[in-house]
Amino acid sequence: MKTLAKKMASMLALLLVAAVLVSGCGNASGASTGAVARDPNAKIDVLNQTEKLPLKVAVLTGFTQPDSRTEKWLEERYNLDISIVALPGWSDAPAKISLLMSDDNERPDLIWWWGMEADFAKWKDAGLLADVSGYMDKYTNMRDYFNSQDPSTLFFASSEGGSIYRIPGDVSEPSCETLWIRKDWLDNLGLAIPKTLDELEDVIYAFTFDDPDGNGLDDTYGLNGDGEDFRTFWPWIQGAGGGYGHYDSYVQLADGSYAYGPATDDAKIWLGRVAKLYADGVVNPNIITDTDRDEQMANGGFGVAYTWIAYNNPSHATMQSFYSSNPNAQWIPIEVVAGDNGNPQEDPASIAAWCYFGITKSCKDPERVFAIWDDMATPENYLIRRFGIEGQEYTKNSDGSYQILIPNNGAENDEKNIGLRLFADCFSRKDFTNIENTPSTTALFERAKVMSRDSYATLIEKKDPNAYPVNMENGTEIGDIKKAYFWSVIGGTESINNWDAYISSLKAAGLDDVLAELKTVYGKQLEERAAYLSK
Repeated sequence: MKTLAKKMASMLALLLVAAVLVSGCGNASGASTGAVARDPNAKIDVLNQTEKLPLKVAVLTGFTQPDSRTEKWLEERYNLDISIVALPGWSDAPAKISLLMSDDNERPDLIWWWGMEADFAKWKDAGLLADVSGYMDKYTNMRDYFNSQDPSTLFFASSEGGSIYRIPGDVSEPSCETLWIRKDWLDNLGLAIPKTLDELEDVIYAFTFDDPDGNGLDDTYGLNGDGEDFRTFWPWIQGAGGGYGHYDSYVQLADGSYAYGPATDDAKIWLGRVAKLYADGVVNPNIITDTDRDEQMANGGFGVAYTWIAYNNPSHATMQSFYSSNPNAQWIPIEVVAGDNGNPQEDPASIAAWCYFGITKSCKDPERVFAIWDDMATPENYLIRRFGIEGQEYTKNSDGSYQILIPNNGAENDEKNIGLRLFADCFSRKDFTNIENTPSTTALFERAKVMSRDSYATLIEKKDPNAYPVNMENGTEIGDIKKAYFWSVIGGTESINNWDAYISSLKAAGLDDVLAELKTVYGKQLEERAAYLSK
């Protein structure tokens, strides 16, 4: 009995110490001030919890479906009582997120956001978000996934000393787009698949003027894409000069110096070539207006586009819409063509997340919530939440591909309240678990990854935009000047010969000061990144 009493007293002492540590150290241990006291070295068995945990989650409308089959499955699996706060559409969501985070009574346990860098800094400094870095050392599914894709993703999510107050929600593939062409039009005109930029332009002219669809009408264009989106012209951008003429990003040149991509001589080269194409009438004129790329692709009427690799999937709605009206047509993805620099590159995507989610100080048990989310990140769990149950919502084909029976963005998902894509942007996988991708689509993504790394190595990706106050002050005006001039040149209302005046306007807006700041601050970021990755 004395031995048992001693053991109980010892256990009680340990619990008291743990409670003091949790209440006193809060964010330093990855918990909030109201965290449940427990052995810091023991992992939570999230599948066998006797206490029902209320969990309020704020997520963008479109990833919600309250009381769905998926939500009920999660509640039963983890003994949760989930309540969903559906954030409004893209334009109104940031204001709603700010209100939720500022209200102690309305603040959710877990909240999703994108952008809002200044707001995030305020939340972090005010202690409104839990530091989950300690949890990531215990529950490693999410961490291991991000590191398998690119270890720098978590560097961009981290704060001082390696703390992590925001968890990457969705991270793009290393490169998401490629060059598409109408194979049936090539065949009709006896043309080969272009390999160089000059050959691509020859095809674009033929697609415009040589009646590629054989209907005897002057109703086709060579090139089209998303309106007011410079990515449409990526084949020309990557092929011009040294490939430093990025449409939006600051770049690091071969000599180590920094430049604004749209202010380089390379940018002047591709802008002039694209303007000539537009002036010659081989680009759909609506490219200079705000038109939708998916809609343009579905409607047809043009033969070349630089657009999403995911179009290669038979289940993609855009291509399904196109083929329903053009059953004899054939769009095919081809390798990006070689430009003057002889180093064909796909357009690289950011390796940082475009959206994040975090566990707030209002959460009753932040470690348990993190452990639950980490379990939800496993391939088996993710498949159920994203695509449903095999045999009901999808089936596996003999060739290893999958047939989607009920699309997760389709009407049947809503009508039956299945809840596919519930919380999809609160951790999203882009590996083999994305069964919408056919084997050939997966191969395209892999090819694009390899063929975009040289271009990515030139780009400046800022970890914390707030660390660049000069850019914060001047960057918007610089970007607006660039957009106005570039689209005016493409549309023919401004001359490429006024390039020097354009550069002068950028300098007047503070470009040189931005570049000077970049040299200092970005250099420090590179050192921090190297130190982070060396751990």
